[in-house]
Amino acid sequence: MEGRKIIKWVIGGLGVTLIVGYSFFVLNDFVYGPRIIISNPLNGYSTTTPAIIVQGRVIHTNNLSINDAQTAVDLDGNFHSRLILAPGYNIIKVTAKDNYERVVKKTIEMVLVESRISNIEYGMGIGTTTATSTEKII
Repeated sequence: MEGRKIIKWVIGGLGVTLIVGYSFFVLNDFVYGPRIIISNPLNGYSTTTPAIIVQGRVIHTNNLSINDAQTAVDLDGNFHSRLILAPGYNIIKVTAKDNYERVVKKTIEMVLVESRISNIEYGMGIGTTTATSTEKII
């Protein structure tokens, strides 16, 4: 009689464990919510080239936007998007939303440093050119 009681408790415990484990598996998306992992560029990055590629990975996300523009995500959650930076300080906003309308936002702050050589080539250096009546500065 004592052996049957132990078997009932073991089977009941396994049943409860299976139910709790399955519930955790099903509710995993809801519990953790969306996540954004940005691999490139790093926050505070400084560059001299205006074209950059923002890339990374999202988890538990069905909607991703970079600077309020929809961005495609592959089946593994990887994304990449090419952006053109303005001269000086730039802020890139990455926003992810999940099925439960929860939103996660990350920002990347970058600086586009214009090289002095490119400014001189375009006639914007200090005291480099003066316009005459027949010349036109572009």
